[in-house]
Amino acid sequence: MMLLGVSVMIPWAIYLSIHLPVRFRTHNWDVAWVGFDVALILVLVAAAWASWNRRQILATTSIVATTMLLCDAWFDVTTSVGTSDQSRSIVGALLFNLPLAAFFVLLARRIMLRTAAVLAAALRVSSVPQRAYDVAMPFSTTWRGQEMSHQSLRNDHGLGHGSPE
Repeated sequence: MMLLGVSVMIPWAIYLSIHLPVRFRTHNWDVAWVGFDVALILVLVAAAWASWNRRQILATTSIVATTMLLCDAWFDVTTSVGTSDQSRSIVGALLFNLPLAAFFVLLARRIMLRTAAVLAAALRVSSVPQRAYDVAMPFSTTWRGQEMSHQSLRNDHGLGHGSPE
């Protein structure tokens, strides 16, 4: 399904790059920007709540916050080029959006690695992923209708290619 999405998006992006006008006058510009900023505020509030209450959903809200902050910076900067807001947009992106996005992506990475370490310790496996890229999806065997066991987690999820301690 994800590859299908990619295969649809590539020609769509090419089409847009050819056919979109350089300038476009729009209605409800303020509603679009304020609505996006309100959504970003709600995600940041959710992340703060999850952090305060030490909930795993913080990893997800961190990724969503990162994505929204990068989108906000991208559109602020690209839509302000050649206007009086250009400097403000670039400074805002460099001092707020990008550092906060980096903080959230590093936080999500930390949560993934800590979760993998706790799971590995619970399963008494000797190898723990050191990079977020290496952390496998836990519990995927339950999605295939199979009963989960400690051995299946060790074998299927990159948590114990070594021997049990």
